[in-house]
Amino acid sequence: MKLSIIILSYALDDEVYQMNCRAIESLFASEEWDSKSGETRDESRETELEVLLLESNREAGYTYDVRVRVMMPEEKFGFHRFFNIGLDNTSGDFVAFCNNDIVFMPGWWSAIMRVKEQHPKFMCFSPVDSSYLMMAEEIAKGKDYTIGWDNKRHFAGWCFVWERKVFKTIGRFDEQYDFYSADDDELMTLRFYAIPNVLVIGSEVKHLSQVVTKKVGISKYAVTDKEKYPLSEYELQRKLRWLWDDVRFYIGYRREEAKWGNLHMRQRLNRFIMQHLWLNVRPVTQILYNRNVIRLLARITGVSDPNPVHFSEF
Repeated sequence: MKLSIIILSYALDDEVYQMNCRAIESLFASEEWDSKSGETRDESRETELEVLLLESNREAGYTYDVRVRVMMPEEKFGFHRFFNIGLDNTSGDFVAFCNNDIVFMPGWWSAIMRVKEQHPKFMCFSPVDSSYLMMAEEIAKGKDYTIGWDNKRHFAGWCFVWERKVFKTIGRFDEQYDFYSADDDELMTLRFYAIPNVLVIGSEVKHLSQVVTKKVGISKYAVTDKEKYPLSEYELQRKLRWLWDDVRFYIGYRREEAKWGNLHMRQRLNRFIMQHLWLNVRPVTQILYNRNVIRLLARITGVSDPNPVHFSEF
């Protein structure tokens, strides 16, 4: 199998179901796939495509194109947990990790393969969405691809393609990330292991922008007990009040901070390495992106909070 597509779904109504169908239809229409793709996993010869939809609404009774396998995991939904389930139940050399609120544009996969053929060592690829301002800035540079690890500029968590063998290096997705900050953890993991993330300019996948999230609504998750979910004076000065808009933002941020260290020190370090890419080798990055090293650098340079918040959940 060449490519496995893993699509996460929460089909809570007909509108979301139709959105799922649109994503699937656009996928099959986007390339001239092998005629046997998706028909069976037992053919003696390799096929090009398999599609696995992981449905977290166990009451959903919707049916899909016969080329799509549908699984309803028993486990509680988690972004990384379901991606790991998808990895265990697919066999492609490349794996596309996808939300259901996307539309695949013609030639998106061929464009990734052209870059891969030219640069065999690349393993992690991101399509573009030209409606994203920062991605549009990268497109305007007129290159076939760019390398970078900036969220929403070089990467978007709603669709990314990794060669399966990358997991031999990084292990499985960290399942403590149920949704919020999962994309940041993915990028930090690539940084830690000095693995290039490649934004492929000719590969486009349109994002419909959080259709399900808007249906569920976030206002009910606003933080009202600010003593339970505190922000320090330093964080307030850094304009992080938005963490109180949704307690899941807050928990994701604290989770990321506990794993990787001070955000602002990491941002400085990220910019420094982008300016000196010769430092992007594993012995160096595994030292620099160690959370204890980041915490030490943050204290030395004065970008850390002198009185950091210790959130009890972590």
